[in-house]
Amino acid sequence: MKIWQPQPFEVLQQWLDAIIDEASDNLTPWETRFVEDIGIRITNRWPLTEKQEGILEKIYSEKTS
Repeated sequence: MKIWQPQPFEVLQQWLDAIIDEASDNLTPWETRFVEDIGIRITNRWPLTEKQEGILEKIYSEKTS
C-alpha cells in the first residue's frame, strides 16, 4: 500500500490557478466555495488533508483542459 505524500504547494497553486482561469464559470456553488477555501489555505501555506487534495485534483482534472 502506497503512503500518501502531499503535493508541493507550487503544484497545488498551479491546479488552483488553472481552475480559476479556465473553469470558474463552470463550477458548482459548492465547488466554487471549496476552491475559495482551498485558495486561502494555499496562500497561507496551510497543509491540505489527503481528502482536500484529492477533491482539488478531481476538480482540476474534470474542469480544466
